[in-house]
Amino acid sequence: MLKEVARSRDLASDIQESLAAFVRDGSRPKRNRGVRKAPLVVLTGADMPSVLAEISFLSNPADEQWLMRPDNRQRVAEGLYHGIEKYLLNISSISTQLRPSRQTDSQP
Repeated sequence: MLKEVARSRDLASDIQESLAAFVRDGSRPKRNRGVRKAPLVVLTGADMPSVLAEISFLSNPADEQWLMRPDNRQRVAEGLYHGIEKYLLNISSISTQLRPSRQTDSQP
């Protein structure tokens, strides 16, 4: 259980770092609320690393307007993806499975 908590923290850090980089733009102030730990029911007892990513607040009119733009939602999706990708590439047991295999000319 403690091992999964540590892995979840690492995953959350990679995602947070990536999200902060991808959603940063000149029209929006830099906001990085960091990673926090909480005993959320949906995450407790998981047998794998798990995180809850809060992207924005719809109760905030500026955030709502920002999220209405498709390019900003794409930035969020890419930030999530690259954060997960970074985490997975750092895990030696599966990093070789994520990288495409190189075929030689003799293979069909």
